Amino acid sequence: MPTPMISPDPPAAPGPVFSGLIATLLLLFGGCGVLFAANPAQDVLSGLQAAHPTARISLNPSADGSRVNDIIKVDTSTAMLTPDQVWERMHDVDITGGYYEGFTQEFHWLAFTLDNNSESDIWLLEITNPHLNGVKMWIRPAETVHWQLTDSTGRNADFYSRRVSHYNYAMRLDLPLESSTDVVLMLDKRGSSISYPIRVWSISAFNRAQQKNYILYGVYFGVFAIILLVIASTYVFSQRIVFLWYFLYAASVAVFVFNDIGLAHQYLYPGSDSIGSLMRVGMTYLMVLSFNLFTISYFQTKTLFRKSHWILSGVCAGVMLHAGLYLIIASWFRTNITPLLFVLYAMVIISILTALVVAFLYVKRDRYPAYFFIAAFGFIFLASFVFLLGEFGVVDQFGYLFTPIQLGYAAEIIFLSGGLAWQVRSVEKSKIALNERIARLETENLRAFIDGTEEERNRVAMDLHDSIGNRLAQLKRSMEKERMNPLQQQHEISGIIAAVRQLSHRLTPPGVEFFSLEEQIQQLVEAARKDSKVTYEFQAVDVPDELPKDIRLQLSRIVQEGIQNIEKHSNATRAEIQLIGHPDELVLTLEDDGVGVQGEIPSGKGIGMENIRRRAVFMDALVAFTSQPGQGMQLMVTVPLKKQ
Repeated sequence: MPTPMISPDPPAAPGPVFSGLIATLLLLFGGCGVLFAANPAQDVLSGLQAAHPTARISLNPSADGSRVNDIIKVDTSTAMLTPDQVWERMHDVDITGGYYEGFTQEFHWLAFTLDNNSESDIWLLEITNPHLNGVKMWIRPAETVHWQLTDSTGRNADFYSRRVSHYNYAMRLDLPLESSTDVVLMLDKRGSSISYPIRVWSISAFNRAQQKNYILYGVYFGVFAIILLVIASTYVFSQRIVFLWYFLYAASVAVFVFNDIGLAHQYLYPGSDSIGSLMRVGMTYLMVLSFNLFTISYFQTKTLFRKSHWILSGVCAGVMLHAGLYLIIASWFRTNITPLLFVLYAMVIISILTALVVAFLYVKRDRYPAYFFIAAFGFIFLASFVFLLGEFGVVDQFGYLFTPIQLGYAAEIIFLSGGLAWQVRSVEKSKIALNERIARLETENLRAFIDGTEEERNRVAMDLHDSIGNRLAQLKRSMEKERMNPLQQQHEISGIIAAVRQLSHRLTPPGVEFFSLEEQIQQLVEAARKDSKVTYEFQAVDVPDELPKDIRLQLSRIVQEGIQNIEKHSNATRAEIQLIGHPDELVLTLEDDGVGVQGEIPSGKGIGMENIRRRAVFMDALVAFTSQPGQGMQLMVTVPLKKQ
C-alpha cells in the first residue's frame, strides 16, 4: 500500500543499517527485473508467421509455452460481434502485439489460425489474467464454414463453466494432426484496464509448468501463514493493538493476493459468479483501513504527530464512507466506477504520503523501526507504481508467475514484520531494565527497613540501659542501704512501670486492633504532651470510620516517627497535627515552628525520614517534606482511598 514523500523536517543521517536496507531493496528489485526478463515470456517468432487477414501460429516444440501476442491482430468494438464479423474486420486491422490497455469500455477481439504441425492433437491456450469479466472462444476447422463456441467463461461466471480447472483461463484445443483451425477470442474487461498475455501449451509442458507454479505458490502463501500465526500469537500474549491492526492488514493482503492470482475463484467460491469482484474490492478497503490504523499505532501518532494522526484518521473515515456507498448504491457505483476509483486511489496516495512523512520524523525517535517501515514502503511503492502504470495501460502487469504488486506485498510484509520484531525487542529490553530497577529499589527498601529496625533496636536498648536499667539499679542500691522509705520506693517503682509502658507504646501503637486511627493519634499526642515542652495540637476532619488496618498502622507509625523527630531535632515550641478526609484520599500533615532546614528534604536524608517515605510507599501514598530555616518543617502524606 505505500508511495513516496518529502519530510517537512530533515531526517537523521542514515546509519549503516539503513544503507544496508536500501542496498538490499535495490538488489531484490534488480533480481525481480532479471526474473521478469527470464520468465517464460519468450515471444517466439520461430514457427509464428504473419498472414493476411490473420496470423498463422505453427504448433510445434519451439512454440510450446510461448507468448504469441506479438503477431496476433487485435480489434475492439463497443457492441457484441459474431465470429464472421470479427474475421471480416481483421482484413482492415493492422494492430498486432498489443495485449494491455488502460481504462476501456470496449470488447477486445483476437483472431488467428493454428496449424498443428506437432505430434499431439491436444493443445491448451492460456490467458494469464484471471480477472477478465468475460472470455469466449470460437473455433472453425478448415474443412467447415461454421463457427463452434467451445468456451464461455470469465470472472462473472462460476468456475465450473471452465472446461479446464485452472486459476487462469486455460482453454482446450482438440486439433487433428496436420490440420488448420481458425480461432476467434472475445475478451471483456469493460470499466477498467485490460491485459491478456496469451500462451500456447502442449499438455505435458502445461502440466510441468503448473506443478512448478503450485509449489511456488505454496511457498509464497506458506510464508504468509507463518507470519500470520506469529502475529496472532504475539497479539494474544501481548494484547498490543498494533499487532491486531497488523494481523488484519497482513491477512487482507494474503486474501487479496490469493484472489488476485485467481486461486480464490478456484478453491474458495467456485460456484459463485460475483464474489470475486466483491472480495477484491472488500480486501482493498480493508487493506487501506488496516494499513492506516497500523501506521497510527506503530508510530503512536496520537501523541507524537497530531496533525498526521488527524489526516490518517480522516482517510479511515473516507474509506469507510466509500465502502458504505459501494454497499448501499452498488449499481450507481458500478456505473461511475472510474471516477470513484480515482477517489479511492487519491485516499490511498494521501495515506501513503502521510505515513512516509511520519516514518521520516520517527527516525529521530527510534531509527530502526522507522528504517524497516521505509524499506517496506520502498518495495510497495515501486510495486504500486507499476500497478498504476498497468491500470493506465502503460505497462503489462500480468503474464508472469507473480505480478509486481504481489512481490511488493510479500516484501512489505516481511520488512514490516522485521520492524515490529525490533519494537518487541526494544520493549522486552525496556522491561528487563525496569525489572532490574524494581529489584534495586526493593533491595534499597529492604536495606532501609533493616537499618530502621536496627536503629529502633538500638534506641530500645539505650532506653532500657540508660533509663529503666539505671533506675532499677539505683532502686536496688537504695533498698540494700535502706535509704528510701516504703512510700518513696512505691513512687520509684511506679515511675519505672510508667517508663516501661511508654517504651512499649512507642514500639507498638496503642489499640491498633480496637481503636480508630483518630483515637490512636489522639493517644500518641496525649502521651507526648506529658513529658514534652512542645505544645501539641491535633485536629481530625471527615476521617472515614472504616479504614484498612494497614493504613491505620502505617499512619500511626508515621505520626509516632514525626513526633520523635520534633522532640529530637526541631527545638520547636508548638506542633500541629491534622488528619483530613476527602472523597478519594486521606491527608495527614505535621507542622512545627522549629529551626527548620534549607529547601525540600532530599530522599535518603535521615533514617527516620526514610522510614516515613518507605511506609508511604506501602500505602501507595505521596509524601512531601518542606522546610525553611527558622520556619519549622512541614510533612504531608496523601493516601489514596480505594472505593469499595
